[in-house]
Formats: sequence, structure tokens, C-alpha cells
Amino acid sequence: MSARPRSRLGAQDGMTLVEVLMALFVLCVGLLGYMTTLSTSRAAINAGERSAAMTQIGEQTLQSVESLPYASVADSAAPTKTTTTDKTNPTYYLVTGAVAGSSCNTATSCYQWDPTSTTSAELLAIDAVNGKVAPGPTTVVAPGPTGTCTTINTTSCQLTIAVYRFVTDATDSVCSQTGVSCASTISYKRVTVAVKNTGVGAPHSPLYFSSIVANNAGGINDPLSATGATGATTTCLDGTTSVPCIH
Repeated sequence: MSARPRSRLGAQDGMTLVEVLMALFVLCVGLLGYMTTLSTSRAAINAGERSAAMTQIGEQTLQSVESLPYASVADSAAPTKTTTTDKTNPTYYLVTGAVAGSSCNTATSCYQWDPTSTTSAELLAIDAVNGKVAPGPTTVVAPGPTGTCTTINTTSCQLTIAVYRFVTDATDSVCSQTGVSCASTISYKRVTVAVKNTGVGAPHSPLYFSSIVANNAGGINDPLSATGATGATTTCLDGTTSVPCIH
């Protein structure tokens, strides 16, 4: 056999089986990382979409309560506390009894509208006769691409949330100032709406929405007819004539 054929037989060109296996391993690791990134991104997108939907529902619920007559802005029944350990459950912040540093100073039912501060506890406004605010939770669902989605059978639902409504009596220190008179020690009503995702995936903590509702009828005094320091009734000019202000 000549020298040239022997040289070709002994050449080391090409890839060995070990090199092929290592290349496949590196490829699999890269694909796995890529798929993990896609999965994480998709989960983040879904969480953002749920948060946006929860925000819209929370704001709409708050506005629907604000539109009620003042006398109707009250829970129609006492909210029920369903947990003493789960801080992601809005009813965890229902309190019975006095809370130091807050306006909840009697052995009554109160609600801590700010989860981060116990001093935010306020007396619940409950009116079984006039109250038109259902404390909940009320289930709200959004159907998925397939299957049947109902508030009872939520297996095929794309979004499942629980909506809670709490109405409390809020006080205002301004009412106790000299020359300012309020109809009662209760200045306003505070409406707190909690929206919690009860389906699969994030967000796991509820979103809270809070607003103050004032009595449009005003206080007990009319500033246009109230007597001033001189004891004179407030007057207005009708042309050149001074008359009592009635509007």
C-alpha cells in the first residue's frame, strides 16, 4: 500500500460521538433556558392583564357605591370574617373591639381599611334597612377560549376574582375646630373595595380601592344665613339694595 492511502486512513478529520453528544447537550440547555424565559414572560403578561382587569372592576365598583344616596351608603349586612391567618384575605382585617390609636374604641365591629396600619380601623357602617352595599364577596368571572365558565363552575374561566365592599364611618378633626359645626361626630363615610384574584396565577395579593363619600345635604349650618361676629345675617346686593342671602 502506498504512503498516500495510509495517510488518508489515519486522518483525524470529522467529529467523534462524544463531541456530537456534547453539542446536543449544549443545544438542549440553551433551548431549555429559552423555553423558561418564554414561560416566565407569558406568566408576567397574564399577571399584568389580570391586574388591569381587577383595577377596572375595583374602580367601577367604587363608583357604583359613590353614586348611591348618602343614606344608602352602608353595608346591608355585617361582613363575615373568614380567616384569622391569611393576610391576603380582605376579611382578615375585620376587627371586633377597641383598637389603640384608632377611632374604633368600643366593642363593636370595625374594619382596618389600610392593611399596613392598625390605627386605620374604623367603625363599620351597617344598615339593614337603608344600606344598599352588599359586603360580598361577589364572584366575577371572565370566560376562557373553550369550555363553560360560570360563577359556580370556574374551571374554564380565564379570570376569577372576588369583590369585597366595606363601608366605615370616618371622622374629621376639622369638625371640632372653633366656628365649624358638623351634624354629628361622623363626618363622612369611607368606602373600601377589595378585589382578590381567586384563580390560578398572580397576582396573589388583593388590590384595594378607597374613597370618601360626603353628605351632599351639607352640615346643620347654612353659611349664607349664619350670623357672624356682629350678629348680623349675611347679606347680598340686589342691585343697590342689601337683602338676606338665600342662595
